[in-house]
Amino acid sequence: MDFSFEEVLSTIADENKPLLQEAGARPFVKWAGGKRSILSELLARIPKTYRTYCEPFIGGGALFFAAKPEKAYLSDVNFHLVLAFVAVRDDLDGLIANLKIHVTKHDKDYFMRARTQLSREKDPTKVAALFIYLNKTCYNGLYRVNRAGEFNVPIGSYTTPTILDDTNLRSASRSLQGVEIKQHVFSQVPVENGNFYYLDPPYHKTFDGYDSSRFGDKDHERLAAFCRALEDRRCFFMLSNSDTPFVRSLYKGFKIEKVSGARFVSCKADGRGKENELVIRNYE
Repeated sequence: MDFSFEEVLSTIADENKPLLQEAGARPFVKWAGGKRSILSELLARIPKTYRTYCEPFIGGGALFFAAKPEKAYLSDVNFHLVLAFVAVRDDLDGLIANLKIHVTKHDKDYFMRARTQLSREKDPTKVAALFIYLNKTCYNGLYRVNRAGEFNVPIGSYTTPTILDDTNLRSASRSLQGVEIKQHVFSQVPVENGNFYYLDPPYHKTFDGYDSSRFGDKDHERLAAFCRALEDRRCFFMLSNSDTPFVRSLYKGFKIEKVSGARFVSCKADGRGKENELVIRNYE
């Protein structure tokens, strides 16, 4: 990491406004590894200017919603999550109408039927509503599927779960207008010099059941190689991961900082709490 980004920055329009604005929309789903506990740390480290904000592991989208970039590209490998983001952007009224039905019918039996229906439903907006409903009512807000791709998280012990947050969904929809949203693996995100990439993969040696595949050491190695390719293309990247010797070795030569964050979603209730994690960048 021995080159300057001055040449890249000089080509980016001066009218790019600073991104440290008051947060409006919040994540509309719970997500393992959510970033709200270190959000201020991440916001303070975003480059002041860049072309496009790109986030290949969108998850709940906490940093995206807080940063309010003028141009963004969001993606994730999780089909249901991407459908939910697209529905919030493109069919908010239909999504809310379906969520209202889930609110009135929610109980344990209905939850189990909805869990089965998630993999059978064909209408995209109905799938998105089922996904959000299950996310809000399942144990610890987890997303876990079996090898067949079937959602298998049990119901949570909430007395009155907030299944529909109309105000936040409308705010999120406004934030997502004009944003490109795709389903694919991280390596398929478009790469262009001057773009900013925030990478928040399933953390090393932690729960990684975000979809029917598993994100292992080889995937982390491929991600590190992708980050080095971003460096070669004069892109900015910031990456979050757990503080392990393996992760530190993968990103040797980049700026590595340790921050303390709380994990709010875990596969075990006693696994939630503060722990050290890393923020890794290729810029100052």
